[in-house]
Amino acid sequence: MHLLSKSPMVIYIEDFITDEERLHLQKIADGHFKHSAVVKGGNSAIHSVRTSQSTTVDRDAVVRCIEARALDFQGFDVPESHLEPIQLVKYAVTERYHFHTDWFTDPSHAAASLGGNRISSFFGYVKADNVTGGGTNFPVLDAPRDERWCKFIDCDEEYDSGVTFRPIEGNVVYWENLLPDGRGDQRTLHAGLPVVSGEKIGMNIWTRQMPLAADIRGA
Repeated sequence: MHLLSKSPMVIYIEDFITDEERLHLQKIADGHFKHSAVVKGGNSAIHSVRTSQSTTVDRDAVVRCIEARALDFQGFDVPESHLEPIQLVKYAVTERYHFHTDWFTDPSHAAASLGGNRISSFFGYVKADNVTGGGTNFPVLDAPRDERWCKFIDCDEEYDSGVTFRPIEGNVVYWENLLPDGRGDQRTLHAGLPVVSGEKIGMNIWTRQMPLAADIRGA
């Protein structure tokens, strides 16, 4: 586990997902991917800023184990009911997700009935073998100067380009989306950079401020 930033809180976690879990996630998601939607004006729609495909996964025993790990990492005061269903996102060559935040700018999508806003995010790499490109860029974060970080981030970029995490299977990036007063933290702006070769599958785990409705959360 490696602390990249205290404010905003950004932590890099190695081996968060086991090889067996990665293969299982790929298996249960196969055939279910659809063009990813973007929330705009409180509604979801297909948009050119996000060209990937995505799907949520059924909460079987393996998925529940990953959820429990995400909850444990955040502390004992985060109930299971605050977790959104795990989402997998598949990126083929040239596909990307332009700069965005995971917290919602439209209050209608962060209503109490929907669980409020997203307080935290995990983004993990489920499949990334033989992938070039496809990093996760945080343009506002300060790049660390310690060369040991070069194992996980692209140290060949200009310093003022922020931080780009390399897509490394099994590892995840965790960050907190909201300021102490509940407003969204603009410094968590990030993008999924275009895949140059290969195929990348990422995993999103989002935690809300309040419980999600049963029909959203799933059984």
